[in-house]
Amino acid sequence: MHIISGEVIVTDEQGRVHRLGPGDMAFFPAGSHSVWLVTKEVRKLAVCRQSMPRPLGFVLRAWNKAFYRLTGFPTGNGLGDGARVDAGGAEVAAA
Repeated sequence: MHIISGEVIVTDEQGRVHRLGPGDMAFFPAGSHSVWLVTKEVRKLAVCRQSMPRPLGFVLRAWNKAFYRLTGFPTGNGLGDGARVDAGGAEVAAA
């Protein structure tokens, strides 16, 4: 997590207190618990990543590929697997 603006005081599981302000970065492992005291409105950039078991990832990719071949439409996974179309409806080559 990256603090863009504002200030927060975070108390971790061990009772340690950390002040986070603009430009500070912090990592919170999966399953961790903390208490936040927001002293100034906080704007932050946070990334949540959860890994997927390899067999499930393979099945999902196969499903997306089959769906696209059958319908001609991407499944909307946000990875850009479908054809790109400009505002006029013309197909655009991938970079």
